Amino acid sequence: RSMKPLLILKTYAWLIKTLREYGPITFKELNAMWNDDRLSEGNSMVRQTYARYKRDMEEFFNITIRCDSQNRYYIENERSLNQDSVPNWMMSSMTVNTTLANYKEVHSRIIMENIPSSGIYLNDIVAAMGKRVKIDLTYQRYIYTWSRQHRVAPYYLKLYNRRWYLLGMKDDGTMLTFALDRITALVITDEEFEMDKNCSASDYFMDCYGVMKDETKPAERIVLRAYGTEANCMRDLKLHPSQKEIATDDDYSDVELYLRPSMDFRGKILERGSRLKVMEPQHLAEEIREIHTESVNLYKKDEDCSEV
Repeated sequence: RSMKPLLILKTYAWLIKTLREYGPITFKELNAMWNDDRLSEGNSMVRQTYARYKRDMEEFFNITIRCDSQNRYYIENERSLNQDSVPNWMMSSMTVNTTLANYKEVHSRIIMENIPSSGIYLNDIVAAMGKRVKIDLTYQRYIYTWSRQHRVAPYYLKLYNRRWYLLGMKDDGTMLTFALDRITALVITDEEFEMDKNCSASDYFMDCYGVMKDETKPAERIVLRAYGTEANCMRDLKLHPSQKEIATDDDYSDVELYLRPSMDFRGKILERGSRLKVMEPQHLAEEIREIHTESVNLYKKDEDCSEV
């Protein structure tokens, strides 16, 4: 019997998850695991259907599924699913959605993190990116009470810290960053723009921590010292792809990164408080120390007022 489109997508997510966790795996082993899952609804997967799903998954997620000499299936370029890429995000989202859909009885016991963004603007921006046409948008920053109009070529989109951001190129070559939830109006124009086909968001953000690319601050070698359990946290959740551990002690671990010390990166260091210390470069260590000192002085002022 034919499967509904939503069920097919759930099946794709299940297959990729299973291949990643248990591969290389034979079709017989794969089918046995499928039969034990709620998603199968008691129906086995025939080999012809799996072959069709395999072709679709390879095209949809830009992966390659191989079969070795022992007739075991595995994802050849699995590394592409470990990167901050659209296929990886799609696959991860589908996997979570499949898991939650299969266990509706526990929905009231799960809390998801909200991402406040305007879906209609996200759709329009992606459409304009695909057509390579400019957009007119009205944008209101937090620090202003008025809005400004911009015409930009929509170059890149990035999901960062629960917000969607658009990076748009002006006619003079200036790249502007917009949080989608601060856009109050958007119109897709008919004005086309040219873009180097080799340009990619990953290349643009290669030496950045978050969504800010501060051109006034060149990328440089940064060494951070993580104390206690913070070292384990940084091993599991790297701050940047360039991060590597260069020294380890009983009480701390030193990691090296190569990026631009932009405002969002400095904010991340400050967020970790006494658990993270800048060892190099000295100018960044001094800047972080001064900000911490200013924070302490704020509390001292409160204490002085309470004594009066």
